[in-house]
Amino acid sequence: MHTVRLVSSITETTSAELTTTRPSIDLDVGGNDFMLRGKFADWESGLAYGPDLDRVNVRLAIDATSGVTSGRTLFGFYSRDVHPMGNGSYRAVGIFSGARGPRSGELFIESPPGHTALIAVNFTATKQDFGDGWRDLIENAVPMGERSEDGPSRMAHAWLVAPQLGAA
Repeated sequence: MHTVRLVSSITETTSAELTTTRPSIDLDVGGNDFMLRGKFADWESGLAYGPDLDRVNVRLAIDATSGVTSGRTLFGFYSRDVHPMGNGSYRAVGIFSGARGPRSGELFIESPPGHTALIAVNFTATKQDFGDGWRDLIENAVPMGERSEDGPSRMAHAWLVAPQLGAA
């Protein structure tokens, strides 16, 4: 049984720092031997567009030690319905909260092997889900690399890799 328990450390941030930083990611995901809870300020984004330009596949590498207690939030996700998918990957079904309000959604989470505080999350969204935070999301977006057959892999920009797409 693979058990992953990550709880962010909380750091204090001054109001001057909050006005110059990007919004944080608020996650509360737990169940089936996995727990990730905190408001994380250090993250890198990768985006992939499909044929429908209104929808985007978002991939974030999050430093789980970058917890903050205040500041604006890009989005939140809450789930107690977590399913292991093997190789350090999990599927969480829950509530996504963004600029358009709460909606049901899925979040795919990867925890690479070894001792690391990095977690990758992958989900589908629209530009409107982030409101004014969209600019923060795409500001430092990096191209995605290819996914490895062996599960999560580390590469430049905190191992952002392309999501696996379903085959017909």
